[in-house]
Amino acid sequence: MGDEKTMKVVEVVNIPWWNAAAEYCISVANALSNRGHNVIVICEKDTPAYQKAMELGLEVEPVLSFKPVGFISDLLTIKRMFRTIYNDIQIVNVHTATSQSLFVIAKKLFNLRYKMIRTRIDLRRIKHYPLNKLSYKNMDGFIVTNKNDRDELLLFTHLPENRVRIIHAGVDTDKFKKYKNVQELKTKFGIKPEGYVVGNIARRSTVKGHDVFFKSAQIIHNEIKDVIFVTAGVDDTISVEDLTEMAKQAGVLEKTRILGYVDRVEELINCFDVGVVSSVGSEKHSRITLEYMACGVPVVGSDIGNIPELVRDGETGFIVKPKDFVGMADAVIRLLKDKELREVFGYNARKLVEQKFSIKSFAEITELFYMEVIARKK
Repeated sequence: MGDEKTMKVVEVVNIPWWNAAAEYCISVANALSNRGHNVIVICEKDTPAYQKAMELGLEVEPVLSFKPVGFISDLLTIKRMFRTIYNDIQIVNVHTATSQSLFVIAKKLFNLRYKMIRTRIDLRRIKHYPLNKLSYKNMDGFIVTNKNDRDELLLFTHLPENRVRIIHAGVDTDKFKKYKNVQELKTKFGIKPEGYVVGNIARRSTVKGHDVFFKSAQIIHNEIKDVIFVTAGVDDTISVEDLTEMAKQAGVLEKTRILGYVDRVEELINCFDVGVVSSVGSEKHSRITLEYMACGVPVVGSDIGNIPELVRDGETGFIVKPKDFVGMADAVIRLLKDKELREVFGYNARKLVEQKFSIKSFAEITELFYMEVIARKK
């Protein structure tokens, strides 16, 4: 990429845990950096975002506190940095409300030259008070991951449609792909080589609908005996004991593998015949849906967040209503009973990811939007 097209970008995130917004921020930074752009990540030190950015070899500046008590100090730090070493930054992409307020005020107060994008992956609705509206009006562009959030932003800001762009995150198609040694992988995860595997990978939170998954598992098990149910994910508001009790109540405890964090999750996904996303909320940016699809695994997912924008119902999987465990079970049963349908859906899913949801596509679409914002007069 020539120097005339090389952008100078700052990505800002202040989240003390690893969630969709933090993951999206670091993914954007890494994707643009790999395309030759100069990218700096501003975040809090020793957070998961900081650690991941460092692992990827990104330039990281843990110079802001993002705390109310340090607000004035943070503003003065931004002034100093963006008038000296970062005076040629073209885009600042803020990924949280706190960072948005901080960089908007700094820009206005100190007449800084960068343009601002807000990437909004947030379960909370936009707060309708005057100062917040003023802050949003001062954005030069917005990135969201689903149509509902785009419509909400347009209604709130009354900005032209070209200021708000839906950009789905990409998935590493070299890492997430169909593996040949499935039987070996099943053994690795303590899954018997024979029979079907239905998997649900999500953090252990009520919003992820584990209860819905196990209610559907009961129906599936009553119809097809030779099925193993797998759950995996980091701890949150639901414990292993809670999941064990759900499986017991559903009568599938002996058919269930409960795993925690899995380092090479792509290997576990390859053990699945069907990947389930049983969420009853959240999923503004459903990374696991894309990971299932990239591995050639058909998806049965809730009509939540951006899942219906990723899964083509009746082509790469099935979309069911949130909490509809009967509909979820019926969709899984249909896939398990029809090997040809599973293979066609899996093939379609992989092709769709390659065409629309690869890291390359993600980087190119984001790059194009950033350049549009930079070129825009107002």
